[in-house]
Amino acid sequence: MNHPLSHPLADTAKFTATHSVLVAEAGTSLPWLLTGVVLMVQQACVMALSEAGEALPAMAGPGELVARVGDPSVLEQPYTVMMRPEDYRAFEAVVAARNDFMHPRPHGMKLQPGRYPDGIRAGLRLVRHLALVQPVRPFMMDGHDAVVLGDSLDLIEASLDFWLTLM
Repeated sequence: MNHPLSHPLADTAKFTATHSVLVAEAGTSLPWLLTGVVLMVQQACVMALSEAGEALPAMAGPGELVARVGDPSVLEQPYTVMMRPEDYRAFEAVVAARNDFMHPRPHGMKLQPGRYPDGIRAGLRLVRHLALVQPVRPFMMDGHDAVVLGDSLDLIEASLDFWLTLM
């Protein structure tokens, strides 16, 4: 069964992986990396919650979606994503940076690359858990999409490790 949300998630992961590779040489890729991570998290959350039969608000933000998949009364164990408070805070820094980029303000964009690695990692763990490790339904990810997603997440993590050696 081909889940309608698995293909866009795999596409977002490829896009994000491309920008993760480019961050070390092109600072202009950092905002796109952050945007891709947030979008992947949102897509994985929506996919898991919809598969679990949960109603979603029309305009749920990334923080609300992450809170829902971390709440065992909404998404029961073992599907619940367990995140520490520092993981939530780190991911929120990524969301705030994405918002600065996607919703320009008069003060401009002030990215601080050293603030985002922990939030990126938290987002990647969340996506991996919801879509690959413990999906709500065994076949909610198309097989090809699952491979693309797994490879892309691995590439983002490796790129992040390399990027950190340069900071």
